[in-house]
Amino acid sequence: MKPQVHLFAHIWSMMRHAAAVFMSRQTPWYVKVALGAGMLYIISPYDLIPDWVPVFGVMDDLALAVLLIAWASRFRVPEDT
Repeated sequence: MKPQVHLFAHIWSMMRHAAAVFMSRQTPWYVKVALGAGMLYIISPYDLIPDWVPVFGVMDDLALAVLLIAWASRFRVPEDT
């Protein structure tokens, strides 16, 4: 498998895990609030750095998304039995 394909597959897997963490009943409320607030910031048209600023406008959203996904990947989601 090409390295780029492997990287995108890994990122997709981490995003699915972050969504599972958010949806799990065992996830603490503060984790859900942090993930929800971060996602709202990412999709919101109001940013710390506006998106029309070249490079940096998109980088703040991308950096926050990466940090949220990495943070959520540390949480374990119980398997359904």
